[in-house]
Amino acid sequence: MPATFIPDDHEVLAHYISDQGDIWISEDIRTESRIYWQGRCCQSESDADGISYAPYVHALFGFLMQTPAGTRPDEPVLVIGCGGGSLATMLDRAERSVELVDVNPLAFSIARQHFGLPPWIACHLTDGAAYLRALPATRRFGAIIVDAFQGDVVPGHLLGAGFLTDAAYRLAEDGFLAMNLFEAPGRADLVVRAAVIAGRAVAPWGDVRLFEEAEGREGNVVLLAGAVAGLSDPGLLLPPRTMIAETRGALERMRFRPVDVTV
Repeated sequence: MPATFIPDDHEVLAHYISDQGDIWISEDIRTESRIYWQGRCCQSESDADGISYAPYVHALFGFLMQTPAGTRPDEPVLVIGCGGGSLATMLDRAERSVELVDVNPLAFSIARQHFGLPPWIACHLTDGAAYLRALPATRRFGAIIVDAFQGDVVPGHLLGAGFLTDAAYRLAEDGFLAMNLFEAPGRADLVVRAAVIAGRAVAPWGDVRLFEEAEGREGNVVLLAGAVAGLSDPGLLLPPRTMIAETRGALERMRFRPVDVTV
């Protein structure tokens, strides 16, 4: 069955059938950007070297570079949700220790073959919440990044108090949790609810902040919780091969949104 949602100026590089739905990999003929499609949704876009075109990924990368996350081998950055593996690839480029978790058996091989994910990055095939629960009691991470979607929705159990409490427990003393959320029409309260739950999970030692593409409109919102009070607007530290000005401009338009987690 042809993927009619893929733009006409894209070349289809691969098609995979998985329990999580059909996965298509396409490449823009003009810009050479590669897109990981799943369930008709763009799950990841990067160049062939694995450098993302998504402004929120560069925001996450920029925030991480402002902290010691991943500089201690025993406290790596944990990324829950693989997609094209762009953030993990970029962190590896910056010599930060990183590990990946994904529930899809095909995710890691697709990221390595089409998006340049280095083969030496530790990858764990399991659910992110189950992975945290099964770890030894002393295991800690410099940061935990949640970028996992079913279509355009974060799985509900990754938004619950149980998971966020487990994640807060696994953070290093100077660590933080970051979650990519998609704010769409009809789900405007999702981000606020997640922020409130995250605030309670990391309280009393942490702070909660939101960094978004466009308040009140459809787009990505990065939820930050933990040792995040000192974070400043991130810059484009690792540009992709093409569309550099567009990527930088989109990142510079992102803004912190005030959030009240006391409700």
